[in-house]
Amino acid sequence: MSDLSRYLEGDGDDQLVRSHYSRHDVRSEITRFSRGRWLALAGERWIRHLGRVPLTVDSLRLPGILLATRTRSIYATTSVYRRLRTRDDPYDDSNVVAVTPYLDIDNDLDAWRSTIEVARVITEELERLGVVRSVYILWSGNGAHVRVHELALSRELRDLDHAWALAEYLRIRVGARVAEIRARFGAPGMKVENQLKPRSLFTVPLSLHRRVDRVAVCFRPDDLDDFDPSWTSPGQFRHDPSWDEHVVGEADGAATAALEAVGGYPIPMGRTRRREPPVDEMVRKWNGLD
Repeated sequence: MSDLSRYLEGDGDDQLVRSHYSRHDVRSEITRFSRGRWLALAGERWIRHLGRVPLTVDSLRLPGILLATRTRSIYATTSVYRRLRTRDDPYDDSNVVAVTPYLDIDNDLDAWRSTIEVARVITEELERLGVVRSVYILWSGNGAHVRVHELALSRELRDLDHAWALAEYLRIRVGARVAEIRARFGAPGMKVENQLKPRSLFTVPLSLHRRVDRVAVCFRPDDLDDFDPSWTSPGQFRHDPSWDEHVVGEADGAATAALEAVGGYPIPMGRTRRREPPVDEMVRKWNGLD
């Protein structure tokens, strides 16, 4: 069946992709989040460029391009860029205008209550550090991210060093409580990781998951007690668009203290910043597929 026939008729996974990404609210949210970020389409293969130009939301046409490329999921860089017009633009550190701090909670869906408890611990720690109104949770497939809006940092602090330091500082500070939750809920495989690095990727809100029929939805810390995995069901998902709320400078104190405590993003001794491995290799590693 041709791509055009597949798009018009829809069968199996293609029908889910078409119905989901045809929704106006889905397209609007993906556009709002992805502005200024370098995108990656994940499916049978990974796509990061259209011709010689980095893939951006301005060049993304939903759902047609996803069906034509056999894509299910949309990822975006944790970095926001000033421009994305050439292949070299994402590798120019001076072109980065902001980086989103976050921690990844990797777990099994069956142990989702332990994921919620860890997210609660992380958000409570952020509150102790003075970061309250700029925090949201994104549930992605089997686990969750706790994210701090990148604009909660003042302009001069919106770099990889401060974002990485804040995430690492949080990871260390909640380590003992995460271990207690892991033991109490019998979730030995649960991990809390700081995955920030140059050009690192994470899931775009309202993307479908790569392997399971679930939608990446956002919600606020106040809704942790109410969350249920049914919120991620395609066609019936529950998503809070207020993830974009933030207070400029709210995370400055926490990020500054973090940088003093743990330092900035570590560059291996004897190396300079370099191009990362192919994106499919990185994401396979992050998702535990290797």
